[in-house]
Amino acid sequence: MLAPVSGTPPPTNVFTLSLFPLRQQRRLFFLLPILVLILLAGYAAAGTAFPHYPVIKDNVRFWESIYSRYSTNTALVHDSNDLSIIYEVIPIFDHRLPGASKINKPILKGIKQKYTRILKNIAKGQRAGSADEKRVAKMFKNKSRKQIQEAARSVRVQIGQKGRFIEGVIRSGAYMDEIKKIFRREGLPEELAYLPHVESSFNLKAYSKFGASGIWQFTRSTGKQFLKINYEIDERQDPITASRAAARLLKKNYQRLGSWPLALTAYNYGRAGMARALKKHGSYEKIFSRYQQGRFKFASRNFYSEFLAALAVAKGFEKDPAIKKHTPMKVYTLTLPAYIPISSVSTHFNVSVASIQKLNPALRPPVLQEKKYIPKGYRLRLPYNKTIRKLAKNIPRSLYHSKQKPTKFYRVKAGDTAGQIARRHNISLKALMKANHLDKRASVFIGQNLRIPGTGGNTQKNRRIASISAASRKRHPAHTPEKTVVAATENNGLPVLRDNKKREAQWKSVQKARSVVLGELSVSGISGSGSSKQGSITVQPEESWELLADWLRTNAKELRKLNRISVGHALRPDQKIKIPLNHVSQSGFEEKRFTFHLEIEEDFYNAYKVTGVTTYKVVPGDTIWEICKEKFDLPFWLLKKYNTTLDFNTLRPSQLLTIPKVKER
Repeated sequence: MLAPVSGTPPPTNVFTLSLFPLRQQRRLFFLLPILVLILLAGYAAAGTAFPHYPVIKDNVRFWESIYSRYSTNTALVHDSNDLSIIYEVIPIFDHRLPGASKINKPILKGIKQKYTRILKNIAKGQRAGSADEKRVAKMFKNKSRKQIQEAARSVRVQIGQKGRFIEGVIRSGAYMDEIKKIFRREGLPEELAYLPHVESSFNLKAYSKFGASGIWQFTRSTGKQFLKINYEIDERQDPITASRAAARLLKKNYQRLGSWPLALTAYNYGRAGMARALKKHGSYEKIFSRYQQGRFKFASRNFYSEFLAALAVAKGFEKDPAIKKHTPMKVYTLTLPAYIPISSVSTHFNVSVASIQKLNPALRPPVLQEKKYIPKGYRLRLPYNKTIRKLAKNIPRSLYHSKQKPTKFYRVKAGDTAGQIARRHNISLKALMKANHLDKRASVFIGQNLRIPGTGGNTQKNRRIASISAASRKRHPAHTPEKTVVAATENNGLPVLRDNKKREAQWKSVQKARSVVLGELSVSGISGSGSSKQGSITVQPEESWELLADWLRTNAKELRKLNRISVGHALRPDQKIKIPLNHVSQSGFEEKRFTFHLEIEEDFYNAYKVTGVTTYKVVPGDTIWEICKEKFDLPFWLLKKYNTTLDFNTLRPSQLLTIPKVKER
């Protein structure tokens, strides 16, 4: 539990009272209780779990207006360092309208450039001409030239969130009471249950470009410390399970940092980074005002202010009788004793797959599409009624499986075609193309790993599919596998078909790079035998010592020792390392690695699509993190796919990068 508020009001000195005349003593006697209450209120305010520091007053007020006043068809042009400075409020097209983002993008870019230009001119001493110029000049009348130049670099546009926020309040009704109970059981303030309003507006399907998922926006690396995340299950998507994890994470932050402003900021910035900031500056207020290192940018600096604003606005909307919140669903929970197909559950309980999915948001698409079984030990939620309870006690053993359905994949060899591979595995060419996002020519690449979709075990049906596929190839020559040759690698590592005389637009060829990195997930240089077998791999984005060690059934310490790398040196993409194959087979390791990266890709492409590419020339001082996060808002693994031959550990000025253009689906 949190420590109680310490300190009590100082006792009144009775001898001091005797120095006053009797009439004044009587007045003081009647005023004394009021003074004590005021003092107590002051002490309580100083010791509150979520203090409203004067230094963040303008920021909290700004975010309150964003959440409660301005909707998504409004944009505010403001100073990112001083949120009390708002240059202009402009109308834009609502994000829900078709094509709104495409129309809004140049509008927002133009308005930002306008005020940047005005501020630069003011800093140069140019006389204000237009009404907007005069208005801005008045705002900065008493500011130095250096301060105005900084303001020119700090123009930012914020879109209103009122509509989204209200939708979040409505959705939160289904979970809020239970989440508050979770925090109370952990001995934490129940107000923390309102944090998802900042992170996701309680959208269960929220997914960021950097892989943060669910209402609490856990990344994979942080989520894996508290939750089960694999190709079948992603507990980040389950609002209740993820809330338990969030409570544990926030509790650890508080225990390390000692206050909720710091613990909440660490939720965004990281506990270790916040500890360094605290050591340097000593308090949240000083960190807010002075700390500028590393990734402590606008989002981290404003995170606590946003929480305070969201807390106040959400509680206000909850009291509005016009806002009808969702209500919790009563469910029956069944712990599965073995693996089971979702179709078997649907048939046995007479519940649609869609209903099962709604009650079990942690089940990933491979389970819903029957590429995988629902895992053993999973706590399955079903509608609560007498029939369900009765059926749960009489599930036929024949519906269960002792092992998980394996992920089948095939590594392309020289001379292979997609059609040959499909026939070899008794599946249709179309199914192979869909499972691996192949282009319309079904082009494949030497060394590429192709996922082989399940056949359902019906040999007769598989033969019929193969014959249909053969007939289809005669009718559609473009899909004929014999004409789908293995591609060469040209133009910065991008695959181009040898027989493709009429070249496609570059970005369409680039799309094929989606499969290239997955194709490099194989073990090479295997040597030794028995208990001393080793191999080597090229490290890919998102991989870590701990992750690889888990797949290899060893520990990170042993893996570092094998590679003579000391603690504190993180793995880098494109780094070549040795791996032990003593406790796991090569194919077993490759399957786990393959499905991990497949999970990342599938989640991303379910939420976003690539609409084209552009180029970027590296400038001095660029880091891959800044290029991805700050300049283009892209995950590193995606940038890597579109620049397969570049070593991102040795970026050089003037290097050209291919940058994919990404749009939310």
